[in-house]
Amino acid sequence: TFPIHLPPLRERREDIAPLAQALLERVAPGRKLQLAAGALALLQAQSFPGNVRELRNLLERAALLCDGHTIGAEQMHEALTCGLAPVVAAAPVGAALTLDDATLARLLAEHQGSRATLAQRLGMSERSLYRRLRSLKGTDAAKETCEGQG
Repeated sequence: TFPIHLPPLRERREDIAPLAQALLERVAPGRKLQLAAGALALLQAQSFPGNVRELRNLLERAALLCDGHTIGAEQMHEALTCGLAPVVAAAPVGAALTLDDATLARLLAEHQGSRATLAQRLGMSERSLYRRLRSLKGTDAAKETCEGQG
């Protein structure tokens, strides 16, 4: 095998438009969805710590929020903040994707469902959430809230 270095999506913003279009065809087959310029601009402004999988999750949520054939900036903003209105209401777009440890610990404490549901609400994969929780384990807030969460 040969190692292949692929820079993270945040370093390849020019790839977001073609990737987004290809992913839209997968997450909403047969709908012929397109991204409005404003929606694409919001995507290109994200840091994408979860890389392409995170982009796919965002597009899937935006597709569900879109009634027509074009995902606008409004639907993209809502997909970015979906389920996190109290946390990101005053925060800039994309804040849900770059939650600090204290906010993540608070969300975990307030969350009543499974970790899978929380990961979905945060727009990250379960695996990414587990990694973040593992890094939080040393803090008192995380210790209290991680116990019993499944």
